[in-house]
Amino acid sequence: MEHNWGWRHEAECRGADTTFFFAPHYFERRADKNAREAKAKILCDRCAVRDECLEFAMSTDEQHGIWGGLNEMERRALVRRRRGESAAQAG
Repeated sequence: MEHNWGWRHEAECRGADTTFFFAPHYFERRADKNAREAKAKILCDRCAVRDECLEFAMSTDEQHGIWGGLNEMERRALVRRRRGESAAQAG
């Protein structure tokens, strides 16, 4: 699948410290994870291309990091909700 990456040039996180968006390569305590992700999500909250970012992550099944303001678990939950809504509409 080919993706339009033009939205990246408008992303609020462009040039930001990526350590806020991705887990470190060592054990991270829950409180540290929550604080790190909160910093990333602040940028996402004011981003003009947040929806495009999230849809990109969803369409590529991105397994790591904050994309479109959601972490991995939040994106998985969104996929489940969307599947449930689609099934309800089809049935």
